[in-house]
Amino acid sequence: MTIRIALLSFAAALAVGSSVSAAPAFAPLSGVASALPVEPARSALRKFFDALGDDDVNDDHYDWNDYRDATSRKDRIRDWQRMQLDAQKDYWRQQKDAQKRAIKAQRGW
Repeated sequence: MTIRIALLSFAAALAVGSSVSAAPAFAPLSGVASALPVEPARSALRKFFDALGDDDVNDDHYDWNDYRDATSRKDRIRDWQRMQLDAQKDYWRQQKDAQKRAIKAQRGW
């Protein structure tokens, strides 16, 4: 689904870009250039590449540098071990639930 949205946004960007002027791609725009907002060159395709499946949600709200500066190494190790333990518990809980569902399906419940 995200690839479809990304392709549509890319096609829309190409359509808008092609309708701005009929000049060659590297020719400067005459009076329109001063009215356009200044953005980095990669921003036109940035959303397209971000939508291709980079689902790292932590980039939006998590700052590693702030966390590192605000906590001691001992606390970070404790947090990492806690996350590993929680992930292990989640895994075994999922396995147990899958086994329960399989037994219920086998018995026709």
